[in-house]
Amino acid sequence: MKSMALFTDSSLNPKIKVGVGACLIVSGSFLDRPPSEIKFSEIAELLKVKRFKETSSAALELRTVLWALEEYKKIFARMEKLHVYSDSKCVTDLIKRRPCLEAKSFLSGSTNRLLNNAALYRKFYKFHDELAFEIIKVKGHSPSSSRDTIHRIFSFVDRETRKELRLWIV
Repeated sequence: MKSMALFTDSSLNPKIKVGVGACLIVSGSFLDRPPSEIKFSEIAELLKVKRFKETSSAALELRTVLWALEEYKKIFARMEKLHVYSDSKCVTDLIKRRPCLEAKSFLSGSTNRLLNNAALYRKFYKFHDELAFEIIKVKGHSPSSSRDTIHRIFSFVDRETRKELRLWIV
């Protein structure tokens, strides 16, 4: 089975509650290349960015991943093995949090009120059930000397996301 890699990242300005999400979809075989052979010019044309308003850090990370999964579904009608790369703890912990969140009907344990991001969590789990993707935690902002191919690609997505946010809010 052919595999695909989906890289997501987001950048937020918390003062004005706006952010930018980015995604990059490449074939799994692309990740077999040595880091030195990854040219930013060839992946720049594959990068997609989206602006989000009225958001928080966790909501932005979730909204970015959900948008990226929608983009993936538009491009790849047939099922591929999908690996989602993110540096967001919120996103990467969602699979292990699922049993508890669902058992509590997405209600807060302390206030018994619906969690702020409950709708986003539900949508994420629906995508996960449909696409059976694997989430892989990437260490963000790693030194360039220690970057493998995955970190080199993620570093590019991260840098472009922050650049897009700066351009938007100038």
